[in-house]
Amino acid sequence: MPINVEWRNERGQTLARYDGPAVTRQLIDRAPAASMCLRFIDPYGDTVFNQRQIPVLLDELRSLAAGTRDGQAETLRLLSQFLEQTLAQVHTYAHFLGD
Repeated sequence: MPINVEWRNERGQTLARYDGPAVTRQLIDRAPAASMCLRFIDPYGDTVFNQRQIPVLLDELRSLAAGTRDGQAETLRLLSQFLEQTLAQVHTYAHFLGD
């Protein structure tokens, strides 16, 4: 089951949806045990990151992509590009929606 990713405002309205290759549990399971954000994405529930957390999440995604040598690297790169648009957008959040 893919994990959907949306950029939402404080009213819960969707501003944009990630439409790249699927974000999966297997991808999230690659997160290092010491990660501050990535390892907490719940593949079965919803996970929300605020404006203070999104830069940390982006750093973790980029770091994971740099060490990935399979097709998941492209997913990580495209997901990072999607999340970059959310940076410094006051009262907006990155939502990861599990099944």
